[in-house]
Amino acid sequence: MKLRYAVLASALLAPCFVSAQTPVASDGAAEPQWLAPDAQSAKALADGLAAAKTSRKRLAVLYEGTWCTLCDAVHEAIHADPDLPHLLEGYVGVPVTVADADAVRQFALKIHASLPKDDAMLITILDSEGKLVTAITAPRILDAGNVAPAKLKAVLTEFFPGESADAVFAKSLAGLAASGKSGWVEFRADWCGWCHKMEKFFQQNEAAPILAKYYSVVTIDTEKNAGSEQLSRRLGSKDGIDGIPWFAVIDAQGKVLATSEGPKGNIGFPDTDIEVAHFFALLHDTAKGITPAEIATITKVLKAK
Repeated sequence: MKLRYAVLASALLAPCFVSAQTPVASDGAAEPQWLAPDAQSAKALADGLAAAKTSRKRLAVLYEGTWCTLCDAVHEAIHADPDLPHLLEGYVGVPVTVADADAVRQFALKIHASLPKDDAMLITILDSEGKLVTAITAPRILDAGNVAPAKLKAVLTEFFPGESADAVFAKSLAGLAASGKSGWVEFRADWCGWCHKMEKFFQQNEAAPILAKYYSVVTIDTEKNAGSEQLSRRLGSKDGIDGIPWFAVIDAQGKVLATSEGPKGNIGFPDTDIEVAHFFALLHDTAKGITPAEIATITKVLKAK
């Protein structure tokens, strides 16, 4: 049974078809130049963006049309999983009425710098400033040609906005004084392979208990924690979060003791000799009382990785 806008406004997300097309360059504007199929959709987009800025939520562009059978399938999938309606409350939904697949394509090209040649169905998620966060293609939510509620939930959870970066940082300061440790504030993202290497380095080897002895790790997700770019710059990042993982070591008052900015820029997960040298200099400066034996264990683990 088809769900109308009154239901979609709370349930939030629907996909669209976009016909295969050669990638088209964006117009270079700081924010998307909305091309809505009708005046009502144009107003919905403007209102949705304003609501997203106020609430600091992300914005989900909703495509609807009587011709779109997969739209119906996604609507039904949303209600097939009890967690999905609640999860989708974290997004501001924007219903856009389209007459056919070509109208969707024209609209989507104003949001996306380019469109994939294949996997034409798109779900568009924007940040609170109207910038593209992700384009979700069909294979990510389909199973044997059918919409899979579990896959849809996994994708939406991946891009679900969390607390602001400043809120995460403030909470970390509250716990640092009691712990007696320095804070290791790390900017990361789920898609970042080097970030996962750093995570394992701190959690799954002989070096982990040593690092835990001196540092309390605070993670800022560049995809989910709004304001991560601004926070990273305040902590000393020269290029914002263009390169991750990026990290800063702070004391209980939030004072920056050292950062991952090495002689040649952000060292990320240390890999080259110069990066490793900067990493160990940082340890010597910020892990007060670290012993030669502990340094040797960390060195062994780092070389193995």
